[in-house]
Amino acid sequence: MLPVIGAILVGALIYTVVVSIVPIFWADLVLFLRADLGIAATIFNAILLFGFAGSIMFSATTVGNSARMEYLLVMPMRMRIIFLEKTIVIILYNCVLWMVIGFPILLGLGTISTYPLALLAAPIFLVLVFMLVTMGVSIGGLVGLLFSRLLAGRRTLKQIGYFILSTLAIVVSVFWYYSFYFSDNGTVFFDAIFRIADMVGLSSHLSPGYTVSAISIGLVVGAPFGIPDIVAAILFLIIGISLVYANSYVCEIAHYSGWLASGSQRTSKSEFRINHTSWNPRTYLPFTFNTTTSTSIWYNIASIRREGRVIAQYLVGPIRWVIWIVLPGLYMADQMAAFTPYLFVAALIPFATSYGLSFAGYELVYEGKNLMNLQLASANLVDYVKGKVLSATPFVLGASSVVSIMILILYTSMWPLLPAVILGCVFANLVAGSVAANAAAMGGDFRAERKITRQRGAAVQMPIRGWSMLRATLMPNIVAYVGVFSILGVGALNPLYAYVALSAFALICYRLFLSYSRSAGRRLSQIEASEYL
Repeated sequence: MLPVIGAILVGALIYTVVVSIVPIFWADLVLFLRADLGIAATIFNAILLFGFAGSIMFSATTVGNSARMEYLLVMPMRMRIIFLEKTIVIILYNCVLWMVIGFPILLGLGTISTYPLALLAAPIFLVLVFMLVTMGVSIGGLVGLLFSRLLAGRRTLKQIGYFILSTLAIVVSVFWYYSFYFSDNGTVFFDAIFRIADMVGLSSHLSPGYTVSAISIGLVVGAPFGIPDIVAAILFLIIGISLVYANSYVCEIAHYSGWLASGSQRTSKSEFRINHTSWNPRTYLPFTFNTTTSTSIWYNIASIRREGRVIAQYLVGPIRWVIWIVLPGLYMADQMAAFTPYLFVAALIPFATSYGLSFAGYELVYEGKNLMNLQLASANLVDYVKGKVLSATPFVLGASSVVSIMILILYTSMWPLLPAVILGCVFANLVAGSVAANAAAMGGDFRAERKITRQRGAAVQMPIRGWSMLRATLMPNIVAYVGVFSILGVGALNPLYAYVALSAFALICYRLFLSYSRSAGRRLSQIEASEYL
């Protein structure tokens, strides 16, 4: 009952805020909404698009996941009913958020409004939002099945698509942050969004969102709506229900006929022996790793590279944090010109620490059942943890080199210090990775899955929990900022002092790396199987 109680409390809070604050500008709000219902229509159409985007992969993953589906399909009922139930569940989960937020808002506006029948806007809103989400989820499911049919077996193409889409999502969020700094009140981004929405027809009178806006908002502000709007709402509701049934029917056909099955190849009569050369960084580096560390590095990079969304989040995700550091300096470029290169260095450090947390901390948790294989094989888990940490080093070198080149182009006077900054970030990454690995071994949820969403709408839990997550985030950043800026501080007096400070910082980081890696490996070797099975 806790989620239900929480939803009721949130709704009550929203209702109280609306009733208390909105009367202050109620007259202006009525005039604004009556003048253009297309703005509200854009928001309602966005709800439909969220349902559509969130369910594109739903049908494909459900139909293709035969290992789980077979347990349900043995029940004495039609296969179509199973897929129908799954579609309805995802519709209901998509509706909950909008209903918890929208219903108290409409109820509060109906309470304030002096127009007759205004209180009917809230219950009507529930029905119409259900209609929007039903249409979005159903269309998204059908599109997802179509894409899966076209791209079945083309894993590389899909992973490239995931990487591009995830990267675009991160970049768009960066521009959203940008709007808060470089506009009067942060509305430039939203104005552009509404202009684009208007161009693509999201505020059109023929769209489902406009029908919802005309009826629900129209009742609150007294905007006229007629029989055509009511007929359109009923028609859209019928279309949504029909699409739900069509989705279950197509899912049944897809599963029964094997749409998503990958192509098979006939076995040849003659035997072909395939010889694979073992990967080992010893051939690329002047120094050597032992076999366990080399295997850990290879396995970590290979497993992450296979997931386009994951590697995009790991490599590009820190931009979200960097933007808050760099943009104030760009906004006040005249006043902070002397500090701008140091802001670039400050923005580089989250990359070093984030890569350590992701590659060593998260990926150690995602080993899951594989830990049993490592324990039974009597592998040296200390060396295995070191491999996890070291797997992020090439990416830190790449990111720090790119940022250093940018600094060099803008501020050529800093060239003596940039190699020290690059090496400082590398050693800071070793600390971040080993601390994150130790935190994962102590407080990791080894049953966690490397997924962005889950089928039944459950909130995705962090793979590292509680205080362990806080320590894995804060401690490496403190060490990195203190160390790197100490190097820059003494380097401002004499560049040679920077490399003396770098030597001391590298020694401290290396000792921390060995200590936390040893602690993480010992803790992993003691984990009971019940924690990851």
